[in-house]
Amino acid sequence: MVSAAEQLKSACASGRAMHGCLVTSADPEAASKLVSECASLLLFGNENTDALKLSADYFDLDGSVKIDELRFVRQELYKQTFGGKNRVVVIRNAHFLNDNAINAMLKMLEEPPAGTYFFLTGIEQRILPTVRSRCLTVRLGTTPLHTVRDELSAIGASRDEAALYAAMGMGIASRSVKLYTDTSFRALRTNAINALIDMLAGKLPFNWAKSIGKDRGAARECVEFMLGVCHDLLMLVGGGQVDINLDVKDRLTNIAAGFTTNRISGIINKLVDAAMRLNTNASSNLTLDGLIVEITEARKWQTHLRESQ
Repeated sequence: MVSAAEQLKSACASGRAMHGCLVTSADPEAASKLVSECASLLLFGNENTDALKLSADYFDLDGSVKIDELRFVRQELYKQTFGGKNRVVVIRNAHFLNDNAINAMLKMLEEPPAGTYFFLTGIEQRILPTVRSRCLTVRLGTTPLHTVRDELSAIGASRDEAALYAAMGMGIASRSVKLYTDTSFRALRTNAINALIDMLAGKLPFNWAKSIGKDRGAARECVEFMLGVCHDLLMLVGGGQVDINLDVKDRLTNIAAGFTTNRISGIINKLVDAAMRLNTNASSNLTLDGLIVEITEARKWQTHLRESQ
């Protein structure tokens, strides 16, 4: 079966691509890589993205883009191209666009100059319907574990390491590779897991939240790691086995006895709410501090209910 990514690249290579496309994925790096490859196909006829930064027909923007920058891009789009017949505008993390930027982008999407293509990445649910309706939405799935294992093996991981880090990545190849190659990223995961276990024990790891600082990406990754722990706890409570956090399997097995499915589901809801806040302009530290309080308070309340029964 041809993947959604391959179908989109094929359309770009053959000149059949729509003028607006939104690429969404659980792995932002995968979405970002795909739109860059599509831009290269439209501009140069190949997937080599090295020349993009040198092309005057390529505009690479982020969701934090200012309205003046978008107005400049719009003016440029109506001029003659420099290298060929196409121009490409990429807007990454489009869910961060403010109202003025969205209005400016909508005008470009509604009346695109000939040969102009727009590629957006971001969280589909946080992008306005008025924007989504003008774009083809391409949803990328997670990467199969065997594919991630092969990718890890190709960069030197042993068979056991490939299995371990592929599981840790939860179907996101770039996360697995980063965990294998980046000691600081592994430390981020370890600290996130320890912080969640502290919360579940009624402790308040505010120092951990403070250590994240203003790094929204790190905060989002921490919440994803915590959701992986909750997945494993659900598996254990249901009589299954740990299948993500294999390196802390014994720790999770020891604490699973104190949980119910409902209690874990409640924690998951709080983590998902935090993840959604981190995909806005909310403060990373305040979001994590609030998460700590919510989880520890829920634990106290549930303990009180259990003791009063």
